[in-house]
Amino acid sequence: MRRSRLIVQFLVVSSIAAAVVLLMGYVLHRQLMEDMPDLAQIRLITWIFAGLAVSLIIGAAMIHVRLVSRRIERLLDGMEGIRKGQYPRLVVDGADEVSELMRGFNQTVEELRGRDEKLLSWTSKRETEMVKLSRTLEEEKEKLETVLDSIGDGVIVLDSENKVLMANRRVSEVFGVPLEALTRADLGRLVEQVRHRLVHPDEVEQKLHELERNPGVVDEITLELDEPGGQAIRLYCAPVRGADGKVLGRIATSLDLGRERELDRLKTEFLSTISHELRTPLTSVKGALGLIRGGAVGAISSDMRELLDIALTNTDRLIRVISDILDIFQLERGQGRMRMVSLSLLQGVLRAERVVETQAELRKVTLDIQLPEDLPAVKGDPKRVEQVLVNLLTNAIKFSPPKSRILIRGRQDGTMVEVTVQDFGRGMSPEFRDRLFQKFEHAQGALMRESQGAGLGLAICRHIVDAHGGRIWASSELGQGSTFCFTLPAEDRPGATLLLPGGRRERRPEAPRLILVIDDDEDVARVISYAFESQGHRVIAAHNGRDAIDLAKKHRPDMLTLDLAMPEVDGYTVLRALRSNEETKKIPIICISMETEPGLAISNGADYFLEKPLDIEKLRQVADRALAEMG
Repeated sequence: MRRSRLIVQFLVVSSIAAAVVLLMGYVLHRQLMEDMPDLAQIRLITWIFAGLAVSLIIGAAMIHVRLVSRRIERLLDGMEGIRKGQYPRLVVDGADEVSELMRGFNQTVEELRGRDEKLLSWTSKRETEMVKLSRTLEEEKEKLETVLDSIGDGVIVLDSENKVLMANRRVSEVFGVPLEALTRADLGRLVEQVRHRLVHPDEVEQKLHELERNPGVVDEITLELDEPGGQAIRLYCAPVRGADGKVLGRIATSLDLGRERELDRLKTEFLSTISHELRTPLTSVKGALGLIRGGAVGAISSDMRELLDIALTNTDRLIRVISDILDIFQLERGQGRMRMVSLSLLQGVLRAERVVETQAELRKVTLDIQLPEDLPAVKGDPKRVEQVLVNLLTNAIKFSPPKSRILIRGRQDGTMVEVTVQDFGRGMSPEFRDRLFQKFEHAQGALMRESQGAGLGLAICRHIVDAHGGRIWASSELGQGSTFCFTLPAEDRPGATLLLPGGRRERRPEAPRLILVIDDDEDVARVISYAFESQGHRVIAAHNGRDAIDLAKKHRPDMLTLDLAMPEVDGYTVLRALRSNEETKKIPIICISMETEPGLAISNGADYFLEKPLDIEKLRQVADRALAEMG
């Protein structure tokens, strides 16, 4: 066992003091042992002895304390230096425990110095990296802010409590709040600030509450402002999820519906212009081809007739594609007008059958109509319902094998009437059936020769049926044919059905008549004129509204055709002018337009309405009817 050096030192000092005390005790004992002791001397020796004993004890204690306290003070000074962030090194003298403690202190200080230097080096590196990372984050933030500010639409990033983490200047403009004040702002309070400007504030608040209750829902909030110009902002809100699927926040983008509506307007004008520029020359092309094929310019050979048939077929196909594109555009935007009347489905089916009968004969396909006699009338637009039937029958004929049949059935199902068109052709795969009613879809994903088209027919059918409050669907298996079904609301008042005009041909007037043809396109006017002249009628033409009114008043024609879309003085102005004049108000007027709705023309005084591109034979039939009614 190691002997304590401090104890040894203490024993040495104590031994010396003890020896001195013993020596004085011995002297005192000798004095007492004498025969005649001197008491005064004994008392003196006793006091001297006591004084020396006390002095020795105090001296020994002081020596020992001095040996230890000086080094302890150095230890305490070293600890104070450590507290001040210094690394003091103590001078060690001696070989006792206090000296060992001082050496251990020095070693601890050295280790602490090394660790601090390593920590300082690591901290310095981390600080440098943090500075770089902070600089990179600032740069990325500036880039992100620049990108967000360059976006025309507003972008808001929200946390899980719907508080704004980030927003661009467009959001600031929408809510009228400085960009700096948007950070940590509550979305509900921002909406509250524009509440007085909203057309439907209660609906907006309800949407916000739904988003708070269901943070994982993707939804839209429309902020329509009650201000001049009718500005409207649509907030599209989508959740932001972490790796564990938990909703961390929400990102919202605002779309200025005013700009969207302006784009829709420009798109509408563009399509209208394209439609006019395509349909007008197609009227001339189709009319001229029809006249030539009909022998208006003399007899034609069989080879020439075949080529003309090809040209007419492809002209009709182009016309259908243009019409389908315009139809789907208008229906998707709710712009397709529906003139709801009480309609007999049987008459609609018969008219659709007449439209496709030539195609069915070429494919050697039989149409089998199985509609019950007591089938109630439906409420619908005759033209649109016929369009649905024609599209479904056309598709069925395309994919039916020769010498097969197509079944057209109908039945009442509660308040709806269900119509089915069934063929026995190749059928469809389940994958194609799922996307059947989407735009630009073709069977087997390819444009086969037998089924060429824009792929819009079934999409148009879906929109038309939806607009009538019905639904449309299909069932099919490969090799087993397909069945298309759609429903329309049954008419509440049975028996009140619209009698659609049949296909009978009016008796042609025997005497030649004077016909005024009005169209700003000279080629179209020339083709229409030739169609009537080939029947023996006299024709005069006008290429603008003013000349048309003057010629009508001057010559008082037996009938006139009128293009509604003319520059400066349009067809509607001409209609009103002619109907307000006593000399011209009874002249039969056939309006010709690219518009699909005759309502406005009829309300302004038109007797008949035909769409461009014109079917010359149909124009002749309508003209014969109008002239026959004149007598």
